[in-house]
Amino acid sequence: MRLMKKIFSVFSLSERKVFFAAVAVFFISGISGLALAVGENSIMVPIKGGAYHEGFVGQPIALNPITSQNPIDQEISSMIFSRLGGLLSVYDASSDGRIFNLKLKEGLKWDDGEPLTSDDIIFTIRTVQNPEVNSPFLKSWQGVAAERGSELQIKLTLPLPYVFFKNNIERLPIIPKHIFGGIPTENFRLSDYNLEPVGSGPYKFESFTKRKDGFITRYHFVPNENYSGKEPYIKDFYFNFFQNSADLSQAARLHEVNGFGSAAPVDFDVSGARGVAEEKIPMSDYYALFFNQNSNPLLKEKNIRLALSYAVNRDRIIQEALGGNAEKTGALGLPSPEYNPQLAKQMLADFKAKNKNEAVDITFTIPDAEFTKKAAELIKKDWEEAGANQVRIITFNPNEPGNATVKSRDYEILLFGNVLENPNDIFPFWHSSQSLYPGLNLALYQNQQADNIMENVRQTADESKQKDLADQARKTVLADAPAIFLFSLPYIYIHSADLGGFIRPPAGNFLSSPTDKFINVNEWYVAEVRVIK
Repeated sequence: MRLMKKIFSVFSLSERKVFFAAVAVFFISGISGLALAVGENSIMVPIKGGAYHEGFVGQPIALNPITSQNPIDQEISSMIFSRLGGLLSVYDASSDGRIFNLKLKEGLKWDDGEPLTSDDIIFTIRTVQNPEVNSPFLKSWQGVAAERGSELQIKLTLPLPYVFFKNNIERLPIIPKHIFGGIPTENFRLSDYNLEPVGSGPYKFESFTKRKDGFITRYHFVPNENYSGKEPYIKDFYFNFFQNSADLSQAARLHEVNGFGSAAPVDFDVSGARGVAEEKIPMSDYYALFFNQNSNPLLKEKNIRLALSYAVNRDRIIQEALGGNAEKTGALGLPSPEYNPQLAKQMLADFKAKNKNEAVDITFTIPDAEFTKKAAELIKKDWEEAGANQVRIITFNPNEPGNATVKSRDYEILLFGNVLENPNDIFPFWHSSQSLYPGLNLALYQNQQADNIMENVRQTADESKQKDLADQARKTVLADAPAIFLFSLPYIYIHSADLGGFIRPPAGNFLSSPTDKFINVNEWYVAEVRVIK
């Protein structure tokens, strides 16, 4: 040490500066080399912990996926209630595709510790099949006979072969019989368990808070220790509720919420917010104007329906009503008639000339939403410019109990959105048997040739043949012009950039429902550490 001091004492000022610079370079290069070596030989891995705040505009009504059609309820419920597919250890289908033998995993439990058995599966299916429940899963489970084989075994028998039925099994949420079995169906929506649910999913109910006026401001969920799958990483999952998009946007800018999304165009403003990522995910949906030819004799004229279709400027609707956040869609994947206002005018003029100048008066009904109102005003203008004498717009509340307008088919033309669970299966929306509720044939479309093709699609397991038949079905429907196909909306999800584990559908695939974004929520994480490989 004395030797070093002696040597250092004879250094000139410039030599000392060089010496200190050399030492600094040595240490910096050493630290950099160590960091590089650690980086090359280690990886970041998620760890349990942290909190995540999801934001919504609106309110939860009943956290019961079997009874509620409220989108907020459906999204939250997907984290609390396991789907049937995830509870199975054995799935066996007969060669003719009519009988399915299922076996549950052993040791399944509800988050209150009660056993989850085949009785819960049978109870859920029969609840879904009860028309008074008005379940969103009713159309998928009509006519299915469910039998209990044992505490773990269930037998399902279909009236006809259906190659897509496995998807119905995979997606069905299961509710607890020991909670709802003793409650009359008409009182389901009055039960406290709709706000304090008992489930078997990755998260369980912890608490909720609300203001004195009854507005629920927050739900808090924690990992369910009885979950049969992998334990979630995120320790505390919150759902925060806002009265409008401006309040939610402000909360996002202040980092009071970590994520939020919408399947409808909403004017979220997160400008200035740092560390934000946006996911624009295609959905298997389409919005269309469905013609009810029984409500207005004028609509029985195919040329009138075609003229109205030619008159609609879809590009303008997408830009002006939807802010560019949509894609022009054809009829279930095929192109609709292109915008041709001159041809539309000529066709309507020809109709009037042949029918003693009969007035073209039409009324169309729309859900009460900002984007549908904007789209409707543009459509009204297009039709009037093409020669329609009078165009009236009627709105209805899409969240009304039972959705009475759609259920009763009380409309001349309906602007509405449909979601295809399988792009090849258009049966629920266009087969003549689905013309009345709970079917979704909103155009009351009837064509025996189309019916036969759609039935064959459902019984054809060969994917290549199935696709060819599906294309035939689409073309047959298109040729009859039962609707005007407008646009498809993506699901837009905005989240903090540090969210890990979020999975988009593979390229070419679609999100069937906003609830599907939570399908791997137990893999989401917000905390991670570096470990040596």
